[in-house]
Formats: sequence, structure tokens, C-alpha cells
Amino acid sequence: MVGKITWTRRSLLGAGAALTVGLPAIRPARAAVELRLTHPADTSHPVHIEAEAMVKRIAERTNGQVKIAIFPNNALGSPVEAAQQTRLGAIDMMMLNPANIEALSKTIGVINIPYQFDSYEHAHKTLDVTGRDWIAEQLKAAGFTWIANLEWGFRAVTNSRRPINQPADVQGLKIRVPPELAIKAAFGALGASTQTIAFQEVYLALANNVVDGQDNPVGTTFAAKFYEAQKHIALTRHIYASIMFCANPRVWSGKLTEEQRKIISEEGTKAGAGARKGVRDNEESNLAAMEKAGVAVTRPDVAPFRDKMGPAYDQLRKALGDETWNSWTKLVAAARA
Repeated sequence: MVGKITWTRRSLLGAGAALTVGLPAIRPARAAVELRLTHPADTSHPVHIEAEAMVKRIAERTNGQVKIAIFPNNALGSPVEAAQQTRLGAIDMMMLNPANIEALSKTIGVINIPYQFDSYEHAHKTLDVTGRDWIAEQLKAAGFTWIANLEWGFRAVTNSRRPINQPADVQGLKIRVPPELAIKAAFGALGASTQTIAFQEVYLALANNVVDGQDNPVGTTFAAKFYEAQKHIALTRHIYASIMFCANPRVWSGKLTEEQRKIISEEGTKAGAGARKGVRDNEESNLAAMEKAGVAVTRPDVAPFRDKMGPAYDQLRKALGDETWNSWTKLVAAARA
């Protein structure tokens, strides 16, 4: 005769515990990380096109665990405001022009020294190789984690008064510039007067002759349609404009795994290469479209313009400090080797 088995609450709990011995622990799935990325580019610009492709690849490679929403066209505030918000963590990531953070990092302004780069290749080697670690350190000190380099391109000058073929042609022009010391110093050295006007107000300022002209990379001038209110564009190439993919350090190290950071870095670098190619590929087609619209294009020899930069270099060296100036210019020179 089989004895009667009596189950108590304690024995039931014990049996349940015994059944779990040897089974793997079931951990809750890691929640997807949702991030916000802002940049100042128009949606037709290679920077935005490559950013869209980048976030798609990141989502695919992380199996949907990293989702990045893009806010183009300064949708989350001006570049300066967005930089402040990214530094504070209100925005997770941004693509910034180093000049946007001059208030946070005076030293990073060296990237915009006029006529320091001989070519696109020279600029790329400086930013990606010889100057890479130095730039990352400056951005870290300012409150950003550097991820990758993208590109705006070399700046050109448009105006409604006359073609620019030599430095004397710039003298007396009133040029709209962003609030960037290097650009103001460059035009000052050429004898132009400068006026700071918000980007979204530039078209009307040109159309109403508040200023004679403006300076931007060709792709930006084309996307913003500034050429519609101008008669001339000169490829003075006075400053190379970079754009850098950065993240808030706490977001970068606290929300993302090591593998996710690796994927984002790889895809950011790929986006940078694509944006650089797009900027260069589009430059001639953009210029051709401007010519078709009635804008005269000039391609002056840049050497005489560079020779006029002495006062600008003195002003920038004083603002940046001898140590920063010397350290950076050595890195630029090393990239020529």
C-alpha cells in the first residue's frame, strides 16, 4: 500500500526551486537605445544623405538595438545651441563644424586657419592621420566624444557687384559671415567688411542688398539657393570647412556597449568617406547649374590671396596662443610628407 503524500507550501516551494537547478538564468532583453542626431545640412546635401544611410546600417548591424533619429537643417537649434545641448546631454549626437564650439574650445579653431590646406587630400590627411589624436583631445576637453570626420568643403565667395580674380577685387565688399573669428580675420585681411547674419536670414539679406555677398562651400551655397540673389561666385578656397560626428560622452560610454560603439565608429567613418566624395562630385555640377542660372564663376589663383593673410595669421595666433598655434601647424606640415 502506497503511503499518502502530503504537500505543504514549504515543500512545494522547495520542489520548485529544485526544478530550476541547472537551468540557465533568463535575463530580460536589453532595451533598444534610441538616440537623437542633429546636423545643419539641407536634406539634399551629401552630409544628410550619408547620415541617413549610416543610421540605417547601424540599425541593421545592431539588430535594431541602436536606433538613431536624424534632425537636419538645425531642427533642434542653431549649430551653437545644438553644440551646447549635445555637451549637456539634451541631444545625444551631432555633426558639428569645429567653429561652432569656439566658445567651448578656443583651440579647436585652428582647423579653420585660412589657406593652411593645399588640397582636399592634404586636409583629409591632417584631420584623419597627423592631427587626429590632437583633435580628439580638444573635443574631449570641450565635452564631446569625436567619432568621425565628414565634410563641407572649401569655402567660396559670392557677391552681386563684381567678379573676383585677385585680392583687390574683394576690397570694399560687405560680406555676410558666420560668427567665426577665422573667416572674419581672412576677409579683414583682404580689405572687406563683414557682417554676421543668421543663416536662415542670409537669402533675404542678399536679395535686399543688406550685404554684397556671402561665403560658404559651393554645396551649401547651392542647396540654400543663395546664388539666386548673386551674380558672381569665386572659388577662393580660403578656408576648408570640416564637419565632425560627435557624441555626448555620457551617452557614448553609458548607453552603448563596446560592440555598438565599434559599429557606430565604423559606419561613421564610412559615412564620412561618402560625404567627402559627394561634396567633391557635386561641386562641378552645382557650379554648372549656377552658371546656367546666370552666375559667373571665377577660379582665381589662390597664392596671392594666401600672401595677404599675414594680418589674419597674427590675429589668430594671438587669439589661439603660441603653443596651440605651433602644435597644430606642425601637424599640418607633417601631413604634407
